[in-house]
Amino acid sequence: MGLGAVLAALPEGYELLRGSRGWLACERGARATLLAAGFGPDGGEVLLPTDLAGRAPLGAIEAGHERWIVRRFHHGGFLRALGERLYLAPARPFRELVLSHALRELGLSTPRVVAARCIRAAPCGWRLALVSARIEGTSHGGEVLERLRSGALPHAARRRFLATIGELVGRLHAARFVHADLNPHNLLVSADLASGWVIDLDRGRIVDRLGVHARRDNLRRLYRFVRRRESGAPGLTRGDYLRFLLAYCRTLGAEGDWRDDWRAILRRDRLRGPAHRIGWWLEELLGAGPAHRDARRPA
Repeated sequence: MGLGAVLAALPEGYELLRGSRGWLACERGARATLLAAGFGPDGGEVLLPTDLAGRAPLGAIEAGHERWIVRRFHHGGFLRALGERLYLAPARPFRELVLSHALRELGLSTPRVVAARCIRAAPCGWRLALVSARIEGTSHGGEVLERLRSGALPHAARRRFLATIGELVGRLHAARFVHADLNPHNLLVSADLASGWVIDLDRGRIVDRLGVHARRDNLRRLYRFVRRRESGAPGLTRGDYLRFLLAYCRTLGAEGDWRDDWRAILRRDRLRGPAHRIGWWLEELLGAGPAHRDARRPA
């Protein structure tokens, strides 16, 4: 879907502003606050610092009783090592806005998208950004896993966290949603670890039918991300993985069988392991591996 088509598909309640170099789609009630912060269709905003980071530090806009988080799009993988922020396709943040609205309509927990923007950059390409309402009092799953690995997470909290994440991913798959970057950093949990939200929907999609192979491959992506960050004695036990899968399959319904899913994930991971290790080695060589990324994330 190109820029024109996705702009025409904006949900009700959003308006479109055109500048000399870019486009801004925003909630109708958000225009004045965004423009007061300089976040217009041509850029020039001054953002407040935050304690959040994704592929780069995130800024914020104060909006009365809310704080809006601004995520500027950055490439991952090998392109990240080049510091590349230019994109050939300008529609990605607007697609994410439409997708977020669709997931919320289905009752899934994801932050409300306030605005999406693309700005043409010289001599070619686009710079992209998305503005979302911050979910206060949450941590991302990667932070909780670090507490778990260090032994700072009590047993009951450990069980509750794994069940919450399993249920969250189960709800996503039951809605036929495939997250393009399913990893713990894109799963938020409340302070009591009993509620969860999914973030960073870029390149995700809702499919007509989520087949068992696609579903398990999405789970394997999450498993691979977690396992890659285990050093020495693993922080997660086999029982922890199965606890996650039990909660996932209960939420997914009749399609899920945790035994079959677990065996398929392990089998596929063994087959793809050598290729992934080569890719990880290259990422580390170029300074784009997890050690470099996690070092840039605030504690």
